[in-house]
Amino acid sequence: MNFEITEEMMKLISEWDSCTSADVSGAKFAYTFIPTGIGLVIQVKCDVCQRTLNLSDDL
Repeated sequence: MNFEITEEMMKLISEWDSCTSADVSGAKFAYTFIPTGIGLVIQVKCDVCQRTLNLSDDL
């Protein structure tokens, strides 16, 4: 199974992101992909402020 973030999703993430990374690597997001019988759940969690962005299909 391949899980991909589309360019449209990247645009939504960029608009949603307002935090500055505190990590030397610049990493600040955790991506979660959960395949279900009715669709794919996609969440992006900011490790800095702990907010979560839901990019899932309308389930």
